[in-house]
Amino acid sequence: MDGRMGWLLNDEGRLAIAVVIALALFSYGYNRWVGALERDSKDRGYMGLIVAFGCAVTIAGFVIWTGKVTEAGQILVCFVASGSFMIVGSMQRYVRSRAQEERDGQVEAQEALDDAKG
Repeated sequence: MDGRMGWLLNDEGRLAIAVVIALALFSYGYNRWVGALERDSKDRGYMGLIVAFGCAVTIAGFVIWTGKVTEAGQILVCFVASGSFMIVGSMQRYVRSRAQEERDGQVEAQEALDDAKG
């Protein structure tokens, strides 16, 4: 093996490969789980948290690979700053949507009762 590929044989190279493989396996399993949630409409209102958790796993992979806990903390702070309003907003939109669906259902039920009374 030539010098360009020698890094794969050292501990750092093996750790890098292990972290990348672990993150890819996580991605595969997480995608299947999220797909199941979507099929059953159980992801509604939680997609922001689902995405945030995936980001947190990526940051954990970064820490394991590099050992740079301080930098990972800084990245986490940036993710929290850039994602918090999206997560809260997504949940608020879901709550409003559910409330509207409930109101629409009540209106339809009342109309059906009024029609039955004739």
